[in-house]
Amino acid sequence: IPKASMIWIIGEYAERIDNADELLESFLESFPEEPAQVQLQLLTATVKLFLKKPTEGPQQMIQVVLNNATVETDNPDLRDRAYIYWRLLSTDPEAAKDVVLAEKPVITDDSNQLDPSLLDELLANIATLSSVYHKPPEAFVTRVKTTAQKTEDDDYPEGGSETGYSESSAHAADGGVSPTSSSNVPYSAARQPAPAPPSPAAPVPDLLGDLIGLDNNAIVPVDQPATPSGPPLPVVLPASTGQGLQISAQLTQQDGQMYYSLSFENNSQIPLDGFMIQFNKNTFGLAAAGPLQVPQVQPGTSARTLLPMVMFQNLSQGPPSSLLQVAVKNSQQPVWYFNDKAPLHVFFTEDGRMERGNFLETWRSLPDSNEVSKDFPDIVVNSVEATLDRLVASYMFFIAKRKHANQDVFYFSAKLPRGIPFLIELTTVIGTLGVKCAIKTPSPELAPLFFESLETLLKV
Repeated sequence: IPKASMIWIIGEYAERIDNADELLESFLESFPEEPAQVQLQLLTATVKLFLKKPTEGPQQMIQVVLNNATVETDNPDLRDRAYIYWRLLSTDPEAAKDVVLAEKPVITDDSNQLDPSLLDELLANIATLSSVYHKPPEAFVTRVKTTAQKTEDDDYPEGGSETGYSESSAHAADGGVSPTSSSNVPYSAARQPAPAPPSPAAPVPDLLGDLIGLDNNAIVPVDQPATPSGPPLPVVLPASTGQGLQISAQLTQQDGQMYYSLSFENNSQIPLDGFMIQFNKNTFGLAAAGPLQVPQVQPGTSARTLLPMVMFQNLSQGPPSSLLQVAVKNSQQPVWYFNDKAPLHVFFTEDGRMERGNFLETWRSLPDSNEVSKDFPDIVVNSVEATLDRLVASYMFFIAKRKHANQDVFYFSAKLPRGIPFLIELTTVIGTLGVKCAIKTPSPELAPLFFESLETLLKV
């Protein structure tokens, strides 16, 4: 189809086409009416565009495409491919690049290396595993199903069946697939034994859950739901407000990647599914890096997920604020709105450590107008070691300590994305109420957010 080919070209060379997002967006309006081949190409091209240009436009497009391809379609090929992309993007974007943007091998033709008689036999078995293994069926099929003739008066012994099986005398060719492996059976037809039914008590893989975000290796008995793991999260939407749906959430950072950790607890009487999320414009431009993946939540159960986040995509105007306004919806309930906090220390990067000399030089180079201080009269530091561990865990790195009269003065360094340093001075008397903090930074307008975040850490 010419349209499908054109879409493939746009996705394949999106980094060279300035208006690639506009071109693909023009096709999204008619996505549900397009032929399956066009829909498949549009799905893949949009994923490629998002991986090559992870900006706000492609991010919104990928959410629309994945929703159309998983919720609004009856095509199993399209839906399965969309779930695979969805899982890749939300679990490991770098792995998604390795898979979707992998370098393509050079096209070669080795059919002339096959014996003509073998090639004729392979062509006759084109819909079977023969065309995959490049071997005739008798080289790796060792079990043949024979159907017994049955009359109305036939009797079968207890535990028997209507079908007998006989082992063929064929042997696997050298280098072929093991005849004892269940994967060596071609997809051809009625000459294969049916697999033995599993024991009713045996656990079965939760394949649907695996597609939409559960553990790849989880084997769950059919009557035992998986339970959420990890420490409890702060409640942001109580069940009394959410018609039985309770949402707990917290912004977190793991290995340099920002996540929004969410837990959905269903206290209603109906299953809830089709969860989606959106963030209002905010100081740090936080936005979802992909669709929200939550399996269907049955009444009386809960589900937990980690939503990858991107920064500087959804920036708000006005004075800095830690406020994070969130909207969540599902297929059975109205849209729920709630407010959360984006504490500044969550954004500190792991490369914020400074050497003492660099710290002093940076402090002196910043003008006095960039220094801001605040007193915390109700905070007491009882354990220096515990306080240092807590601050370092939030990427506020200890630089030095000195005595000033009877007070202890501690110096720390931290860094925000885009290289914004924070030079921190904490003054206190150990075991006594009262802490004073002074900071110097090229962005003093962020000082209120820093003090708010610091107070949270010191009060823990």
